[in-house]
Amino acid sequence: MIGGLVALVACGSSESTSTGASGATTSASSTGGAGGTGGTGGGLAACGTAGTAFERGKLEVLEFDDGARASTLREQTFTIKKTPGQVSKDYVLNEVPVHEAVRFELTRPARVHGFEIAWALPDGTAPEVELEAGLYGDFGHNGFDFWKPDPLWTGTRCARDVAADGPLLTYAFTTPVEVTTPGLVYVAHLANPGAPVWWFDGTNADSCDAFDACQSAFNLPEADKTTYFNGLSFPFQRHFLVRLFVEYTDDVAPAERLFQPVKDAPTGGHVSWGDYDRDGRDDLLLGAQLWRNQGDGTFEDVSSVAGLTGLAATGGVFGDYDNDGCLDLFLYAESYSERDHLMRSRCDGTFEDVTLAAGLDDVQSYNSCGDPQKNTQTPSAAAAWLDLDADGDLDLYLANFICWSDGTNYTDTVFKNRGDGTFENVTAKLGFSSLKTPSRGAAPIDADRDGDVDLFVNNYRLIANLFFQNQGDGSVAEKAAALGLAGKKSKGYFGHTIGAAWGDLDNDGDFDLIAANLAHPRFFHFSDKTNVLLNDGAGLFVDIKGDFAKPESAAGLRYQETHSVPMLADFDQDGALDLVITATYDGRPTDFYWGKGDGHFALDSFHAGITTENGWGVAGSDFDNDGDVDVFASALFENEVPAVKKGHFLEVKVRGTKANREAIGATVEVKTGKTTRLRHVQGGTGKGGQDSLYLHFGLGTSTAVDAITVTYPGGKKQTIAGPIDVDRRVWITEDDAQPVFGWLPPDK
Repeated sequence: MIGGLVALVACGSSESTSTGASGATTSASSTGGAGGTGGTGGGLAACGTAGTAFERGKLEVLEFDDGARASTLREQTFTIKKTPGQVSKDYVLNEVPVHEAVRFELTRPARVHGFEIAWALPDGTAPEVELEAGLYGDFGHNGFDFWKPDPLWTGTRCARDVAADGPLLTYAFTTPVEVTTPGLVYVAHLANPGAPVWWFDGTNADSCDAFDACQSAFNLPEADKTTYFNGLSFPFQRHFLVRLFVEYTDDVAPAERLFQPVKDAPTGGHVSWGDYDRDGRDDLLLGAQLWRNQGDGTFEDVSSVAGLTGLAATGGVFGDYDNDGCLDLFLYAESYSERDHLMRSRCDGTFEDVTLAAGLDDVQSYNSCGDPQKNTQTPSAAAAWLDLDADGDLDLYLANFICWSDGTNYTDTVFKNRGDGTFENVTAKLGFSSLKTPSRGAAPIDADRDGDVDLFVNNYRLIANLFFQNQGDGSVAEKAAALGLAGKKSKGYFGHTIGAAWGDLDNDGDFDLIAANLAHPRFFHFSDKTNVLLNDGAGLFVDIKGDFAKPESAAGLRYQETHSVPMLADFDQDGALDLVITATYDGRPTDFYWGKGDGHFALDSFHAGITTENGWGVAGSDFDNDGDVDVFASALFENEVPAVKKGHFLEVKVRGTKANREAIGATVEVKTGKTTRLRHVQGGTGKGGQDSLYLHFGLGTSTAVDAITVTYPGGKKQTIAGPIDVDRRVWITEDDAQPVFGWLPPDK
C-alpha cells in the first residue's frame, strides 16, 4: 500500500475530497457530514469532520471480519527481517509508522456513503484527538496496495466518540463518492508509534497466496524509501474490523453485457485462430488441441483425428509454408526437454509431423538448465511466420525464453525456408541477434511501410525489446533503441514486456504498438508500465502514455501490475481500434477499452463483460461469421454489441500467388472518403498467439468503400477500385483484378 495520512491532527481540520483513482469524483466540505455533527452530546462542541450516520436501509454493507476484537498490530512482536537485495534493515512492526488498510471490491459502479472502524485507543489518549481515515483508489490491482496521492475522501472522528458510538466508529461522507469504474477501493489510515490503531478479528487465513484469501493489509511507508516507491506492503492474514457502506448505481445484468461467454466452448491459455479446413470459418488452436468450428456456435475436438494427440505444445501459429493452399501448423513448446513440431497439412483435415525432415529440430547444448542430459531443447515461448526475403516462402522465428531455475536466457532461433520443404538454421545470421534474451513474443509487421516485413520481439526480465528492421534483401538491422521500441530504460533496466499488438491506433496510415508490461507497485516510480507507442510517420515511436503520475496513464490505460497480452480490434465498428489486455496472476482482471481513434482509450470492463482473470493469451476472430469480432481470452466471448450501436464493416481475405499463399505479412488499406484504415495479415502476435487471417475493418457510418489496396511482402501493390458495398466479406487474390464476395472461399 501507499499511505501518507497523519493519524493525529488538530481538531477542526476540514474533510477533504478530490477527483482520484478508480474513476471516482467527490466534492469538498469543511462541515460535519450528513446525519449530524461529531461529538456525543452533553454540550460538547463538534469534534471531527466526518458525519456520524447515514441511511443504512438503502445501503449494502461490505465486510469480512467476524466481529471479534482479537488483537492489534501494536500488540505484535514480529519483525520484518533484513533480506539481501530486498530490505536493507530490520523493521520492528510496533516501532515504526504503519498503514492499515482493508480492500473492498465494487462489482459495479457505485456510490460510497462511508465506512465504520473499530479503533483501539492507547491508554491516555486525549478525548479531543482526531482519528483520521480515508477512502482510496486502487494501485495496481494486487489486492494490498492503494493510491495515496489522490484520496477519494478523508475525514476524522474524535477519540471521545469511540465508546459512545459503540463497537464501530462511523465515518459518513457529506457528499457520497461516485465510483464510476468498478474495481478495488480501500479504507486506510496511517498510525505513528503510540497512536491509535485498528482492531483485527480472530480469523486466520492459512496463507494469502490466493487473491481473495486476504482482504486486509499493512504497509511500512518509511521502509527503504530510497529504493521503493511506496515502502513495503504485505497482505495480512487477519481481518481488520472495517465495513464499507455502498449504493450500487448501475445494475447491468450479466446477460446484458456486451460480450457473452459461449456455452460449452473450449478453454485454454495460448490461443490462435485459423481456418485449417478451408470452409470459411475460423477454427481454434489451444496448445496442441485443435477445435473445429462446426458453424453452429459449437466446436469439435479434432486433435486426435488431425494427428496432434500426444504432442507437447504450449501454443502454435498457422501458416502455409509449402504454398499448397492448406494451413500448416507450427507448434512451439516452452520446455527444456520437449521439442517443437512442424505439422504439415495433408489438405484432408489431418497433419503429418515433418519437423525433423524439414530441419526444424531446435536442439541446443549451451544451457543445461540444471540437467545436461535431459534439457537439450530451447524453451520456445512464442513463434511467428514471416517472409524475410519476399521469395514467397514463409520463414520462421522462435522466441526462446528462460531457465527459471537459474535465471539464464536463451538465444532466439531463426529458420530460413529453402522452398523445397526444408529450412536452414540462420540463427545469429542475417543481422539477427546472438544475445541470450528472455523473449516472450514475436510480432512481424511492415512498420515502416516500405514493402518488406520487420519484426518486433518482446523481452521479459528487464531486458530491452528488439526490433529487426528489414533491409530489403532478407537481412535485418536491430533498431529498437533508435526507433523508440526498446522500452523505457531506467536505472539500467528496461521492462517486463509479456505481449504486444500492432495496429493503427490513430488512423493516420501507419502502424502503432501496444506493449503490455508487468510492473510492480514497489518500483512504480521508475518501472516501464504498458506502452502506447504512436508512430510519428517518420518511423519513430513515441510513448504517449506519459509517466503514470497516477494509476491512469495519459492515454487512458489504468495501471495494472500484471498486464499480460494485448489485442486490438474494432468491436463496435466505429472505425477506431479498441483494446483488450489480459492480466496474469490470480484475481487479476482483463481490461477492456474503447478506442477514441487518436491513440487514447476509455476503460469499460464492466459493460464489456469479459470476465477472464489470470489471463494469458488473447486473440480475435469473427468465429460465427456475423460480421463482428469475437474474443478468446482463456474462454470464448461472443460479441453482442447491439446493432444500433455498431457501424458498418468489411472483412478482407487476401491470398497470394507470387507472395506466400496466405499473404502473411501483407498490409491492407481500406479507404472510405478521406479516411484510410489499416490492417496486417498476422504471422503471430501477442505471446505466441494469432488473430484471424480474415481481416476485419469497422467503417462507422460509411456505406461503401472507395478502394482496397494490398501491399504484399516485397512491396508489390494491388488496388481494387470501388465503390464496394459493405457488411460482407471480400476475397482478393494477387494479380486477379476481380474480387469475389461471400463468406465461403471462392473455390468452395
